[in-house]
Formats: sequence, C-alpha cells, structure tokens
Amino acid sequence: MSHEITSNRRHIALGILAHVDAGKTTLSESLLYLSGAIRRQGRVDHGDAYLDTDSMERQRGITIFSKQAQLSLPDFGGLDITLLDTPGHADFSPEMERTLSVLDYAVLVISAPDGVTGQVRTLWRLLAHYHIPVFLFVNKMDQPGMEPDPVLKELSGSLDTACIPLPDTDPEHFDAETAEALAVCDDRLLEQYLELGQVPSTSEIAALIAARKLFPVYFGSALKNTGVDTLLRGLSRYTAEPALSGTFSAKVFKISRDAAGTRLAWMRVLSGTLYAKMEVTVSGTQRSLEEPSGFGASAPSILKVDQLRQYSGDSFSVLREAPAGQIVCATGLDTVSAGQILRNGAKTGQPGNSPEAGATAGQPGSSPEDPETAVMLSESLQRRSVSEQLILPVFRSAILLTDDTDPVTALHNLKLLQEEEPMLGIEYDPRTKQISAEIMGEVETEIIRSLSEKRFGMSISFGPPSVVYRETIAAPVEGVGHYEPLRHYAEVHLLLEPAERGSGITFDTNLSTDTLPLNWQRLVLSSLMSVHFRGVLTGSEVTDLRITLIGGRASEKHTEGGDFRQASIRALRQGLMSAESILLEPWYRFEAEIPQDAIGRLMSDIQRMDGRLDPVGGDGVRAQVTGFVPAEETGDYASEVRAYTHGTGQISFSLSGYEPCRNPGDVILKTAYDPASDLEQPADSVFCSHGAGVTIPWNEVRSYMHVDTGWHPDTQQAPGGSLPMDGRQEDGRQTFSSQWRKAQTAEKKSWQQQQHDISAGEEELRRIFEQTYKGSSWNTPLHDPANDFPDDSTGLWSRDGSLERSAGLPAGSSKDSSDGPDRPLASQNRSTGSVPPGSANSAREDYLLVDGYNIIFNWPELRELAAVNLDSAAGRLTEILSDFQGTQSGRLIIVFDAYKVHGGKRHILHQGNVDIIYTKEAETADSYIMELTHSLAKKGNVTVATGDGIVQMIIFSAGARRMSAGELKDRVNEAKKKIRDRYHV
Repeated sequence: MSHEITSNRRHIALGILAHVDAGKTTLSESLLYLSGAIRRQGRVDHGDAYLDTDSMERQRGITIFSKQAQLSLPDFGGLDITLLDTPGHADFSPEMERTLSVLDYAVLVISAPDGVTGQVRTLWRLLAHYHIPVFLFVNKMDQPGMEPDPVLKELSGSLDTACIPLPDTDPEHFDAETAEALAVCDDRLLEQYLELGQVPSTSEIAALIAARKLFPVYFGSALKNTGVDTLLRGLSRYTAEPALSGTFSAKVFKISRDAAGTRLAWMRVLSGTLYAKMEVTVSGTQRSLEEPSGFGASAPSILKVDQLRQYSGDSFSVLREAPAGQIVCATGLDTVSAGQILRNGAKTGQPGNSPEAGATAGQPGSSPEDPETAVMLSESLQRRSVSEQLILPVFRSAILLTDDTDPVTALHNLKLLQEEEPMLGIEYDPRTKQISAEIMGEVETEIIRSLSEKRFGMSISFGPPSVVYRETIAAPVEGVGHYEPLRHYAEVHLLLEPAERGSGITFDTNLSTDTLPLNWQRLVLSSLMSVHFRGVLTGSEVTDLRITLIGGRASEKHTEGGDFRQASIRALRQGLMSAESILLEPWYRFEAEIPQDAIGRLMSDIQRMDGRLDPVGGDGVRAQVTGFVPAEETGDYASEVRAYTHGTGQISFSLSGYEPCRNPGDVILKTAYDPASDLEQPADSVFCSHGAGVTIPWNEVRSYMHVDTGWHPDTQQAPGGSLPMDGRQEDGRQTFSSQWRKAQTAEKKSWQQQQHDISAGEEELRRIFEQTYKGSSWNTPLHDPANDFPDDSTGLWSRDGSLERSAGLPAGSSKDSSDGPDRPLASQNRSTGSVPPGSANSAREDYLLVDGYNIIFNWPELRELAAVNLDSAAGRLTEILSDFQGTQSGRLIIVFDAYKVHGGKRHILHQGNVDIIYTKEAETADSYIMELTHSLAKKGNVTVATGDGIVQMIIFSAGARRMSAGELKDRVNEAKKKIRDRYHV
C-alpha cells in the first residue's frame, strides 16, 4: 500500500552508520523491535538479524548491502521512519556513501569501549560533506568501566563541541547547564538566554540540529534495549519532514536484483509523485548529476516504470504511487544506474503529469511549528542530489579465470555485478586480453568471488593489487578536433585548463550561439560527459580538468549528431597529447594511536614510505600521530602496527586525494601505454580531400583547422587587438586566454588570494635550497625523489619530447636511465636516501634549522623581551643568529610559527646571511621542521635546534643531529668569545 502523508504525521529517511562491530545492526534491530515492526529481536552473532538478509552477511556477521525497513511510531509523536542500515566495514564504504545522498537524518553509532576511531572520523567528514543532521548513540555502555563523561569529552574534542547530551524531557525542564550549552550553539539563542533567560524551544532545537549546529548524544546498550527508547523520543521531538515540492524528480542511489533476478532501481522521490506505469526521463551520469537544462546535462532517455515496491527487510509491498520523501524501488528501468536523476517523461494527460498531482504530492507535510527546519532539510537534500562520491578504490587487481571459463561470458557477468557496485570499475584490456577490477580491500574480493560463484557458477580469483593512477595537465592548452569524411562535417575547439586538485572534471561553454548553434553546443558537452577519458601517459583516467568549448563549426547540409561526438573526442584527446601531463598517485591520510615508546618506530616507517607527518599529540603515555602517506606504500601496515605494539596500537587510513607521482618515469615505462594506437579515443582528425577522408596526425592537425579561436597561451591579448571586453574580436572569433580571465576577475580576489600573490611561494623555497640539488634541473620531466625537492610541477611528461629536450634528455627516457644501466634507480635508493658515489650531489652541505619561538622562550633574556613584544624578541634572535652565522659555514634557517594567521601563506624573508621562514595557516613550526628535515637529510647534514623533546626524537629518526636550546646558546657565546679574542674587542 502507498504511504500516506497527512498533516499530523511526519516521514523521514533515517540512516544508521557506524564503524564495523560498533553495534549498528543491533541498534537497527532494537529500533524495529521497540517500534513493533518485528515481534522478535534478532542478533548478528546468531545469524538471524532482520536486516541481514543475505546468506553471506549472516555467515560473516557483517552488513554488506544497505537494507531498508519501515517503522511507524504512533506512540512517539506520529513519526514514520524509512530506516536504512548501511555497511560498516571499510571495504563497503562506497555502498554506504551512496546511501547518504538520500537521507534526511543519520544516527552515528559510537562504540563506548572503542571511542572515536579513524573510521568514525571518516564517517563524520562524510556526514558533514553531505550536510546531513546527526544524532549520536553511544552503544555498549553496559560493559564494565564505561562512563558517559569520558566518552562525551572525547566526542567533543574529536568530532565537535556541539555534541551535547539531551535529557529525556521537554526543553522547559532542562537544567541550567544543558540550556546554556544549547544557547551557545547559536548567537541569537545565546542573546535570548543571557538577556531574558529564555531556554531554546523544541522547534529551535530542531532547527539547530537541521542546520548541523547541534548533535544530540544518547547513551545506552542496543543489545539490552536500554537508551533506545530515549533515542526514539528524541527523534520524534527534534526531527521535521523536509519541504519537498515541485514537479516529479527522484534520485537513483542503488541497483540490485531480487531472488528471481529482477533488476531493481532504488530511489528517493525528491519531489512530486512517482506512479506505476509512469514514463520517466533519465538524465545525469555518475560523473555529473546536473539539471537537464543548461549545458551540463546528458541527453535524456525515456523509460517506463513497471512496478513500484517498498521493502522492509526481505518482504515488500507493491505500491500504486510513491509521494515525495518516499524511498522505493522500481522494476522496468533496465538502463538506469546509481547516481542518475529521474523526471517526468509522460505526455500531457498521463498520470503524474498534471499540475494538481504534482502540487498535492509536493506538500511539505512537516509540522507547522518548524517550517524553517523543513526548508533547511529540503535545501540540504537537493545539494546532496548532485554530489559525487568521495570514497573511491585506489587499487586494481587482475581477475583470473579458470581454463574452462569463457572470457566474453565472464566480462558480461562481471559487468552485471558492476551495475550493483559502480566503483568496481570492470575493464578489459584488448592488448593483454585481461579483465581487471578496482577494489577496496581483501574482504570485498572475497564477496565478489562468492557472488560470482553463487549467481553465475563462475569461479574467479584475483591477482596482486596495483595502484590506480590518475592523470591531469599542468597548464592550459587548446585541443582541436575535426571530423569530415564524405558527407559529414564537424569541428570542435576546447580549452583544457588544470583545475583544483580533487575537483574532478567540469564542463562549460563560452561560445556565442551566432558562431555555433545551441543544440550543437549541448551535443558537444553531453558527448564529452558520456566518456571517461584516458590520459596519454599510462591510459589512466583524466581528472582535475576544466573543459570549455571555445570554438566550433557545423555544416547546414552535412553535419549529423555523431559528427560532433567524433570531433569532440578527437579535440579533447589532441589537447591531452599536446599538453604537459602530470601523473597522479593516491595518498592516504593516516591516524594512529600508539604507546609513546613506539613513536620512533612509527616515524621511521612513515619516513621510509615517503610520508608526511603532522605535529604529534598525546598525553605522555599514548601518542596520537597523523599525517599522509602514499597508498602504494601502506600494504598491510595496520597489522604491522598491531604486531609491534602487541595489540595496543592502531592505525587507520582514508583516501585524502591524488598528488603528483613520485616516480612517473618508472610507471610510464612499465605501463607501456601507446596513446596513438588507442582506436577508441583517437587524437588524429579526419579531413575531406578529393572526395575521400584523409587522416591528419594530431601533431600536424592545427594548421589544417577551419576555425581560429584566437586563443594563445603566452599572451593576454588576442592576435592583433586589445583585450576584448566581451571575449570576442570584431570578426566574431572567440578569445579565451587564461590570463585574460584572471585580468577580468582581479578585482574580486579574496584577502587570502592577495596574500598568496605577495608571498614568496614555492619558487622562493627552491632558491633557498638550490645548492642542495646540484646536478638537478627544475625542467627535468621526471621526478626523482632522491634528487628533487618535491613541488607541484613534478611528474611532467610530454608526448612530443619538448620537455625532455629542454632538459637535454632523449624523448621518452628517464633521467635515471640516461646515466647508464649501472646507475641505481631512484626507487632503489628511496628507503635510504643514498646518493650514487661520484654524482654531483655527493657533496653534502650543512644546515642548521632553528625553531624560532621555541628558542625565544628557552633563552631567559629573549623570554623577558617576548613578554613585552614578541616581534622584538624575534628580531633580536635574528640579529644574534646572523652574527653567529658569520662565523659558520653552511646555511642557517629560522622557522617561525604563523599557523594562527588566518589565510596566511608560507613565505620567506632574506635577512643578511640568514633565511627566515614563516609557516602557513594551520602549519606549526614543528611540523614544517619535520617535513624539511626529512627532505634535507637525504642530501645534507641537518642539525635542528629546539627545546621540544618530541621534535628532537622525530628528527633523530630522520637522520638529523639534535641540538638543545642550551647548546645553541653555548655555541653562540663561544663564537662571540672567539670574535672578541681575535679582534681584541
């Protein structure tokens, strides 16, 4: 039966999230049992949990697939809940994240004995990204020694200070401490409380939660059903149904199959009403879920809904209609995929198309006392409907088939599994005839093996995992494509620009409809959006790219739709072939909690992995260490940590993003990808000559183009003219220089951007340490970790050999191999940082790094001066060390903290013979000295002067010398004495 929304009932979609083994499914069972949805409460360890419906879930005791259940709570304020139980294991995080895009609220389950783990922090960041209001339930409080106060302190310190326990009573009965804590969450409520003593009302608390300014905390034991009824009453009091209105739209978030093999498309109805037998249009891809209007949309297709189902556990009911807010699944939509948007595709007069039907189903349905909350939830849900997933697999494994398995059949079957798990990324390499998949971890591979055997009777195994690389470009470039065989015509010009790291691919047009009609422009962009482009270095997927249509031409007589698809692909590919490409590799953020005596081992291991460290925290007994490390280096390091800490330490990893590859030359040569032979994504163009199509190579094609956009990368002006105000020259040609764009937006720069413009930047850092890297050229196309200071330009490679020629290298070769076969590769030296004997870098320079403010507060005379004026103390220290440096060899660098300067950028001052570095915002001197020490210790003799014991331990593990504040003072005084004795002063 269909779900009815009336004025006295509310409906919300509620997700249950947790780290594995925190008791998430047990809490779901308790909620179902106390609401009367089930008569007997199952248990995960007994294999009879209501929502663990798959046999693999019951065998393993973990949730693998997200599940849905319906709760009706007449005794809890008339609240109806669609409950979504999500996977907790990290290997199935993508399944969990897809569910987040359709939630109104979430309950985050915290295991009291485990506290805030790395996975909990990852979930917290995801919930913030998707703007989901959160209730927290601290589970397993029945275990010995568990008290609320320590857990609450950890939640407040690790997650948010707005994690506040709410008493099981109406707000007017709250005690003064709770009322004050709630008032602090909002300036207006605080003013009311201080001036009038007014306690926040129920609707005001609900609004705080919806705006993510308050995160209510409840304590209990899901297994023993304690505290769960309090959570239910809290959900009833402080939630509101989002105000979803408008014509029909729905977000598909999951694809599955029932026991009979019927394909099910799971969706949240965002607005309007979905009817059985209704025709819908499908738009959006996994790359983009933008509105169909405008230039970012895929060409819509029309499908017909066959049957509507609403599941609760294993059972379902068939619906005639599903109003806004409902989560249902539909049959008959055989070509939709997770992430797509459905809209009304019916003709006038058919169900679901009338304005009255849409208006009725679109009524908010929330209680009249909290319309502000309902509106905020509606806006949050709409934002989430166009979000891309953040959790992505970073490893790929070859799928090994048995001898009697047909590869074509295996590929088809695996593609069916990919419909249910889009992150699986099944690919077939025609060169090696190898099928591969992107994977999250070992548990996921076991599940895929089981599913293949269970559904298809197909036995598979997985080869060793390898890193999934990405590619981008270093500078703007114009890509051109022409497709003109006989009786066809299309030409496309695209501006390719590097985008912010982690931003993916965005599409735009800046072309007059007088130059190219709107329908052709839309076709170009929709064609580009439907293709996952491969880079030209290794064939890896391209990312962090902004693509703008800046020129094109069609023929009224000969152009067809497919012509622009061909020209668009060739234009983008030609641009990639012409650009300076960067190979990217994935990096993890790690969070470790270990005994204090194990910190040296951990720091040494992270250094060996080429990782970076944040400042170390802890209480003197246990240390909290965070930082970043290349994903390729991690292996099974979590098990190693548990082993050498005897089970008392733990470390967790989460994807932080992609950075320039450390050894691109090795990866490129090993991959042996030839972009010129990629027939699916050609870079050459086709022209018509004497009635026949002629193929022109990509590196010669530009002079054959029929359109000149006027774009030039090295000038701010269009050819033969001044800066155009509207982006066009008088003859109508388009001009899209990236420098022109910067000039147009110069007055809109933020304070942070202005600070960046006047700061020294990375070029200044290079100049400070350039003597360390004798023999290395900054034009070197390949990054050698043993010789190059890391920067954003690493990993450059060009297909035409221009970058290699600028560095004096043969095209396609690496700097390592150019020295002969006996020279060790950089990757062989990375662990020790050794330098081949006789190389230009074998001469080691001396460096003295001084922790500026630490020394100031350890020298009595400077400490007294700092109490009056800190800047004066810093200036005096600089004068003292400048005099001292006059008697020494090597380089002296003073590092001062500037991490509290909002928007501050790292910058350099040169004062006499001393270099002074001010750190950037959120970067302490300690963390920068650690990073700098790890870089310089490979090439020079580094001494760090500081009074910080932990920093001394860390830099010692990096191979640097330690000098206390007192020792530095003694050396300064000794130098003064020598000067006095020598010059008799």
